[in-house]
Amino acid sequence: MEYIKNKDYDYIMNKYHDSSKPFNSFARFIRRDEIFLDETGMDGERIKEEIIKRDGEIKHLPHPVRKAKAFEFVLENTKISCDSRDIFPAINMIDRPLNYSLVNGWKNEVFGGIIPETEKNRAHFERAGIVTIWPDYDHSVPVWERIFGLGFEGLLRESELMRLSKKLNDEEDAFFEGIKITYTAIINFIGRLCELAAKTAGSEKMAKALKNIKNNPPATFYEALLVDYIYFMLSEHIEGLQVRSLCNFDRILVDYYRNDLENGITEEEIRTELAYFLLQFTAIGNYWNQPVFLGGCKEDESTEINELSYLFLDVYDKMKIYNPKIQIKVAASTPKDFLLKALDMIRRGNSSIVFVSDATIRKALVRAGATREQARLCNIKGCYEYSIQSSMGCGMNYLNLLKPLEYALHKGCDGVTGEFALIESPEVSSYTTFEKFYEEYKKQLCAVIDATIETVNTFEDYLAYINPQSMLSATYPSCLEKAKDALCGGGVTNGNAISFGFLGDFADSMAMIKKYVFDKKEFTLKELVKMLDANFEGFELIRRKLLADRDKYGNNKELPDSFVKDITDFLAKYVCGRKNAKKRGGKWTIGFHVARMSYIQGEKTAASPNGRLLGEELSKNASASMGQNREGATAAILSVTKIDATAFTNDASLDLGLLPSAVKGDDGLEAMFGLLMTFIKRGGHAMHINVFDAETLRDAQKNPEKYQDLQIRVCGWNVLWNNINRIEQDGFIRQAESLV
Repeated sequence: MEYIKNKDYDYIMNKYHDSSKPFNSFARFIRRDEIFLDETGMDGERIKEEIIKRDGEIKHLPHPVRKAKAFEFVLENTKISCDSRDIFPAINMIDRPLNYSLVNGWKNEVFGGIIPETEKNRAHFERAGIVTIWPDYDHSVPVWERIFGLGFEGLLRESELMRLSKKLNDEEDAFFEGIKITYTAIINFIGRLCELAAKTAGSEKMAKALKNIKNNPPATFYEALLVDYIYFMLSEHIEGLQVRSLCNFDRILVDYYRNDLENGITEEEIRTELAYFLLQFTAIGNYWNQPVFLGGCKEDESTEINELSYLFLDVYDKMKIYNPKIQIKVAASTPKDFLLKALDMIRRGNSSIVFVSDATIRKALVRAGATREQARLCNIKGCYEYSIQSSMGCGMNYLNLLKPLEYALHKGCDGVTGEFALIESPEVSSYTTFEKFYEEYKKQLCAVIDATIETVNTFEDYLAYINPQSMLSATYPSCLEKAKDALCGGGVTNGNAISFGFLGDFADSMAMIKKYVFDKKEFTLKELVKMLDANFEGFELIRRKLLADRDKYGNNKELPDSFVKDITDFLAKYVCGRKNAKKRGGKWTIGFHVARMSYIQGEKTAASPNGRLLGEELSKNASASMGQNREGATAAILSVTKIDATAFTNDASLDLGLLPSAVKGDDGLEAMFGLLMTFIKRGGHAMHINVFDAETLRDAQKNPEKYQDLQIRVCGWNVLWNNINRIEQDGFIRQAESLV
């Protein structure tokens, strides 16, 4: 691998996973006790046992203090390693020890003892494939400028000054005490790392950097990378909160890069430091990938793209990796040659890049109440979500748009299990017009939304009780000013989102019902229900007709696109602005990301009127149903951009597939650029691209050994083709077969 020595590559790739064993793409960290010397720390199992034992002695203390003391104990005792083959230290991954020892118990206390009925409802929704809900500790972004600008010592000092300036109650004082214990532990931990690096031959550079960042802000590009890495590792693995962006990399780190060059550090050395940094996240191998974003605009609307932006893409490209994943804020001032560079990477197989419209997300945020400056400096996080800095949004709420359709067709009962859902619907024979049927669908949909919001609002009052977040809260000025945890209303905004899944299948199903039942009258709604309940057995000719019908979303067709436009407008008006949990004090919004719900909820969803069979995968994000985009990329863009993506502050991403033959040469690259800019100018939110053909994918399925490096863009992340199952592979083959 370019920039990385072979022996170094092998060492780093085995820090978090044993490469001799089958790779588990869903396991973020795997314990590798054997790479650590015993004298550097305590056995992992003993650490977890000791946390429980010690916590039993301080149960009278508030949760932020108890968790912080456990965090401190882990950092004092976990095994560490510094090695000449890496410029980043290793920390023993002992199974998210605070979750194991404390957080899971507090979660069980809340869901099992305090709000058992809420947990019963949540579990039922998930089992039935109606809504998949869980407490969201997955989408934090610290204020990186403060971490780099103040350093860990500076964050601690600022917190203590704020603490002294206020008259605090016991709960507020415990909040600050948790930060004090946590950040003191981090500073001391960096001291441990520094001492070990100083004793390790070949780790002099690491020792020098650790010595500085222990008590000071980073002074060099490498030190900034080290601070980023340490914050990420301690938050994700020990504190128990995912870090869903490594920062606006080029905007924030370019000054370190320029200063290094002025001080005699070569560009080649900086490239190497960046490569070793990126490889850490490749080695961790998070299935969802680790996000980092580039671009945006300065105050005068000129681009934030700079020389570090180009260097970042160049290093990433030459490394041939797909993790971390890259998000690019695209604005009118974004240089064309930079976008062409990114698009060229995609057409050559590195599709781990998503383009996000800077103008669209800024309009949406301002429309929701953000200042123009907050919107300009907003974070891109997760897959392609976004939020203003110092905000804490939660959004693990995936709602299946096909389930209310089942209820409207089955008198309020589930189309798979027959169980009554939430509210009763009339016999299908009573729907004398399509408008009456569609109105009933919306009633069922609203009932599911209301039940979702009630469930989430109830348990989110306990988020900070279950898993207080001292590391993150110290980076938010608003948390310090309010003396509140980031999960308890401390953020500038503290919103929630419902992700509505399967727009394509919803729109296509409604279009087929309107067209064949109410307009053409080829069969009644009762007869359609009979077909769906039989999973189309005995009705294959009708199913083929429904599948082949060209009135499908994603093809710039008026009928299905009108349903997408109508339902997204309806959902925005019904949900956006509603209050969330009292302690969080925020508002609800919507989005259309589905993650893996296409498969998970698809397995529990009945046959649908567009010809899809029971259990088959459902459509992804704001894209067409699999295999139904038959009119080309431009038509797909025209369909999705009929959604008003400024009416909500979440995602509406287009998954675009292109044939290799369509993107060859200079003309092909210009065509890709033209599609991207059409999407951006028409107000699209986010777009990512797969370049593949069915023949190649079929061959890869038959001969996986020939395609070890073949990447595929799933929903908002990349995976290797060989790491997805046969069902998922077949879906992408169907998508490729429909490309024109």
